Amino acid sequence: MSTFLKDQIVFRGDAKFRIVRSHEGVVQLENTATGEYLNSTSDELSQEYMRGYLRVGSSKTYRAPAHRAGTSVVPDAACDAGKVETRRRVDYLVRLERLQAFGANHKELRRLIQSVSIELNDVHPPHFTTVYRWRRRYIIAQADVRSLIANIDQRGGRGKSRFEGAVNSIIEEKIESICLAAKKCSAEETFDAVFLAIQHANTFRVESEWLKVPSLRTIQRRLAQIGAYDWAVARYGEHEAQRRFADQWCARKVTRILELVEIDHTPIDCMVIDENGVTIGRPIITVVLDRFSRCVLGFSLSLAGYGTHSVFEAIRHSLMPKTYLSEMYPDLKLSWDCYGWFERGLADNGSEFHAYSLKDAMINLGIILEFAASKDPNDKPHVERFLKTLNYSLFHRLPGTTLAKIHERVGFKAEDDACLTFKQVNEIIHIWITGYYHLRPHRGLKRRTPIQLWNESAQAFPPQLKCDADEVEIELSAVTDSALQHYGIDLNTFVYVSSELLALRRLLPEKSRVTVKYPLHDAGHVHVWDPIGNSYIRADNKEDEYIGLTVEQAKLAKKAIADGPDEYRRTRAKAKDVIQQTAKVAMESKELKKRKRGARTADTASRNLNKPAKEPIASTQPSVAAGAGTDEVQEFDMDFL
Repeated sequence: MSTFLKDQIVFRGDAKFRIVRSHEGVVQLENTATGEYLNSTSDELSQEYMRGYLRVGSSKTYRAPAHRAGTSVVPDAACDAGKVETRRRVDYLVRLERLQAFGANHKELRRLIQSVSIELNDVHPPHFTTVYRWRRRYIIAQADVRSLIANIDQRGGRGKSRFEGAVNSIIEEKIESICLAAKKCSAEETFDAVFLAIQHANTFRVESEWLKVPSLRTIQRRLAQIGAYDWAVARYGEHEAQRRFADQWCARKVTRILELVEIDHTPIDCMVIDENGVTIGRPIITVVLDRFSRCVLGFSLSLAGYGTHSVFEAIRHSLMPKTYLSEMYPDLKLSWDCYGWFERGLADNGSEFHAYSLKDAMINLGIILEFAASKDPNDKPHVERFLKTLNYSLFHRLPGTTLAKIHERVGFKAEDDACLTFKQVNEIIHIWITGYYHLRPHRGLKRRTPIQLWNESAQAFPPQLKCDADEVEIELSAVTDSALQHYGIDLNTFVYVSSELLALRRLLPEKSRVTVKYPLHDAGHVHVWDPIGNSYIRADNKEDEYIGLTVEQAKLAKKAIADGPDEYRRTRAKAKDVIQQTAKVAMESKELKKRKRGARTADTASRNLNKPAKEPIASTQPSVAAGAGTDEVQEFDMDFL
């Protein structure tokens, strides 16, 4: 038995072939375009068929679903009638075949058709020539019932305009200029414009050549045929339309932890206070999230606003082990084993992410920095969703919350309700991440928890520490170039010098410029690249009173001493004392804007908290187990604060 029949048409790729004969498993094919004959076995053709290379018919062999081919999803009567007509044709052929009617003469065939119509209660039996056409198509299709499908819904002029070309042009032009050029429009407005345009055109024609005015229903049908993308472009703009109809299948795929992390920041929806109970603003949180496991690798919390300093701290926090947890929170027994070098980092197009210092640091750390599409949060959706979850699940339930929308802030003032200090908020975030978020089943992870997926992937791809901690601190610094003078490096109004730096000056050509990396969190020293020894040389600030201050604080203190009262210069006030006094005055102001500036001046940031302490800090708070050593989600309650 052969699967392929004589004169059957098949397609191999784009070439069309006719089956000439089939004998003992060998099939002879004729190329209908060139007349060339080919021999193939039935098994070879069957394998080609399974691969999709061999096709046994044209693509137009299927009937549309039982809905009109338009924008409506309501079942159409014509499609239902098509089903009835198809069954009617099949019934006639089957019953006539049983009666052996096709071997009789025309008179006998007509009598049998009449007899079958009585059985089927068909008041309009088909003509015998019509039955012959049905049977011929059925035989040519090799007994494929799809050849009898009645395409009733394709009859008539559906989808074809009966108006003159000039009328169609006017309709299309008015749809383009009125509907698709405005945010909102109606069919009535378009109809009125078409009516006036046709009336104006008819003034230049004789009465016998007047253009026919379409009905309102015609305009409504034309508008219903406009694609959803075109409507989106008209209503929301091309960029938003592309976002709504984007191919989400092309998202960056990951197969293991630390393959790709997403970085983003946002203000938390909660006001914080200082030690005196004065509201000082909303901190900015920068988060590094692992895309594969959805685990948080690290974060940075700061009242100093957005900037490269926050990104540096978040990356440093994500790369390094969280060894400070047992020292800072000994009674909470927090466990946070998510850290290590990641391969790629995905950020948005903020200026802090495009900073040259960040790009240089990522290259030196062996990390690829990628950027999401402009104004497209869906390119890094997981960190966006995490930040929303953080605000809605945590901060919206705490005193001092600002909520997410301004219209929700009715009947209260967040500044008056605020009672959490910056240090307490930093502690709350640690507890929430390690004791709640990492242990909560995630719908996007098939109801598994982020920490489960992290631990499983870490067995095959363990996190690595590729650089020393000191090297990480050097790389995560701002970078610039500076002239190497006989007195050292002149940078940020300060002079940095060391014996190794002066020795390097002797080996370099005259008027050489060197690459300098300076930590934004400490104006007390910089690191200068030695191109001869291929290493960094540390140079210290000549004015040691600025050690430990941020670069911004040091500049502010130096300016305050120079422009301040004579008392500063007479008593040789220390820079730290000047900064503390400046910040204190600002945070005692009645204006929230000035208090925020004071918090920034005081360098209120998690960097000063999330680091190992010299001695364990005894906790005075009640012990709250945060899920350490268990996979169960603990009930998250912040009443202990």
